[in-house]
Amino acid sequence: MKPFITTFLSLRRRSAMTRYAGAALLVCLSFGLRVALDDILDGYPVVHFFPALVLGTLWFGVGPGLMAVALSAVLALPFVAPADDGMPWLQQFATLPGRLDALPARGWAGPALFVVISLVVVAIIAALHNALDTLAQSEQQQAMLLREIYHRIRNDLQSVTSLLMVAETRAGALEAGELAKAGERVRVLGLVYSSLQRLQREPFVPARAFLSQLVENLAVAHGTGRPVTFTVSVEDVNLPQRAAVTLGLAANELVTNALKYAFPDGRAGTIAVSLATEGDRWVLRVEDDGVGLSPGPATTAGAAEDSAGHADTAGKRRRAGLGHLLLEQLARQCAGQLGWTNDNGLKAWLSVPAVPGA
Repeated sequence: MKPFITTFLSLRRRSAMTRYAGAALLVCLSFGLRVALDDILDGYPVVHFFPALVLGTLWFGVGPGLMAVALSAVLALPFVAPADDGMPWLQQFATLPGRLDALPARGWAGPALFVVISLVVVAIIAALHNALDTLAQSEQQQAMLLREIYHRIRNDLQSVTSLLMVAETRAGALEAGELAKAGERVRVLGLVYSSLQRLQREPFVPARAFLSQLVENLAVAHGTGRPVTFTVSVEDVNLPQRAAVTLGLAANELVTNALKYAFPDGRAGTIAVSLATEGDRWVLRVEDDGVGLSPGPATTAGAAEDSAGHADTAGKRRRAGLGHLLLEQLARQCAGQLGWTNDNGLKAWLSVPAVPGA
């Protein structure tokens, strides 16, 4: 329905000559169809013109619609006062004035009713045009407002990132690390709003482009010059804004942790990022073949490890930090499930409820 509406709205913006010619062509086609089906439609002099009137007014506007009403009324006259069977059409038009003079008064009731009904139809379609124009203008204003909101949010996030970078340069080693992580999280939010701004009115983020760009940015920021390979396998789904923020922040935490702690002393390895629909949930997986966790009890769900999860260069398990708490909070807020396994590296996952039809 929407492409059809868009089509006739665009036709109404064509030149006046094109619009009036298009409406006249529809009426002439209806007249030709009436002539071809004369035996079948005998006794129905005007009914075949209504589709042409409706489409002509919808596609080409009110002015061409009124012209179509007048032209249809004229071309219907030979059927209102029909000639003898077998008379050529040129002769029928030549003798038409005499037949109309002989037409009784009640014979004009049908054409008069046709004109009245046609004018009512044109008026209704004119009101529809006005409503659609108002709706289109409202959508344009809404899109402009959304672009402005996204632009301001992105600028504010960039300002926050800049402030964090300044604070990082003035802080001690421990505080600088935490500020750097906070800056990464703010940049993830910036990626979400940038994607939304490109989509304008659509409240969804394309998962494949979003996560691929995120992993690429993390590789440039933390993996340049290191023998670490990235693989990204993301299902082509559209994520609502909230799910995109959740999965983006989780991917940022897990990939950053793998880059920082899975491959100590220049060790080579692979980090695989994937997103797929499994049942009624979207499942994000970040897996590496690094040093993994230090020995300990197996963990299956409920929490995930950040820098606390991977073994450090001494093989000792690190204490849970802000990233660990953030992942737990993300899972809790979106009714998600979070877990990991320690099998030739760390294999972490986060699943969130999928939105049907997104």
